[in-house]
Amino acid sequence: MKQLMKKVAAGLLASTMLAMALTACGGKEQSSTSTTGTSETEAQSEAQGEKTLVVGVAGTPKPYNYVEEDGSLAGYEIDMLNEMAKRLGYTLEYEVTEFESMFAGLDSGRYNLIIGNISKKPEREEKYLFSTKPYFKNKIVLITAPDNTDIQSIDDLGGKRVPAGSGRANALFMESYNEQNPNNQIDIQYTDADASEALIDLHNGRYDACIYNQTYVTNVNEEYGYEFNVYEIPNADEIEIPEAWILYSKSETDLQAEFDQALEEIKADGTLSDLSVTYFGDDYVPVD
Repeated sequence: MKQLMKKVAAGLLASTMLAMALTACGGKEQSSTSTTGTSETEAQSEAQGEKTLVVGVAGTPKPYNYVEEDGSLAGYEIDMLNEMAKRLGYTLEYEVTEFESMFAGLDSGRYNLIIGNISKKPEREEKYLFSTKPYFKNKIVLITAPDNTDIQSIDDLGGKRVPAGSGRANALFMESYNEQNPNNQIDIQYTDADASEALIDLHNGRYDACIYNQTYVTNVNEEYGYEFNVYEIPNADEIEIPEAWILYSKSETDLQAEFDQALEEIKADGTLSDLSVTYFGDDYVPVD
């Protein structure tokens, strides 16, 4: 009986010590997260002695970022972030999700940063930190098939089929246009396809026109040999100021500063311009 009591006492002592250890560990992790303002994913990485960041991407549009046949991510933005992270000593983990879900993931702390040819909008600036400077700049254009000469301006799009991703800048612009022009509404074709796929569908007659960055036209032309009519849009900035930015949560000021510095470095030494030429055929890096 005494021997049994000793075993029970020893077991209780061990359980108590284990509980105290777990409580101490839990308290320390919670304190670290709340005082530093880091996201849940970053705090977990630091607790493991790693500098790992989780990046939310949509896996589209190509060639900004896209998923290869083997499931790996590629593109201008992926190579850019990987180079910046390497210089800063970070490891990046990418999660592919829907475009709108990237923002929800940033809100919840699932992602440390998000990227995907994201433009500036007042409602986004209220909620998120943007990189201090953009990493890409181009122009928005109206695109039609070569044999279509009926459409040459936005006002010619009444009743025409035009693709757009839900929540994307071109969709928001056309929705606003339809509200202001109830008798000349654009037939917005909501799609999950990226811009390159949509342009291929335009070439094949599925759509009547597209509103996208000029770079997408160049990419499809080089990859498939498809020709298009391209028209400048006088009020293109109303659709989207054609600049792309990295987004962080409001608490990630230190992370923003680190990546701002790395972005300046790869712009200054020509690395970013080389990536732009590789993926877009020209240098679209903004000049300060």
